Amino acid sequence: MNTPLESQLKMHKKVSLTNLYFNRFLAVRYATAFFLFINLYWAVFLLGSLSIAIVLPLLLIVMATLTSFEQIKLYRNHKNHLRYASLLYRTLLISIIVLMVLIYTPLFHFFFPFLKNSPEAVNIILGILAASLFFTIFILIKLKKIERNEDKHFKRIQAYQEIIN
Repeated sequence: MNTPLESQLKMHKKVSLTNLYFNRFLAVRYATAFFLFINLYWAVFLLGSLSIAIVLPLLLIVMATLTSFEQIKLYRNHKNHLRYASLLYRTLLISIIVLMVLIYTPLFHFFFPFLKNSPEAVNIILGILAASLFFTIFILIKLKKIERNEDKHFKRIQAYQEIIN
């Protein structure tokens, strides 16, 4: 029969293991929150100009929200493949690349009607898009590594499991 101390230790090990699995997606959670708020601000600015381009940030907001809920469910039900996160970041990758091309066309005002089409504005938007592209690629690589159990966190989880068993 388990003593209260043994039961408490067993529960602590289980919670620690759950937290380790959950923390594999820490960078994904932060990046998702970042893109959620970036697209929220973009949608608000587009709302003021009544541009039909608002569809893109709204779509990305919905996808980021679904990704957030998917990640919340990970705490109780661990899995390696996040369907919505993969879809969000692949969609972001395509959107960012398309926007990087479109800012040099007359469609600049379609997506950014709140900005003057000047070299300074184009450079600022290009910088934001380039940073977003970098983070998106980083997260896609991270998601693939997690899916294949090739991430650093998984190795730490395995080491921890060896210690507690």
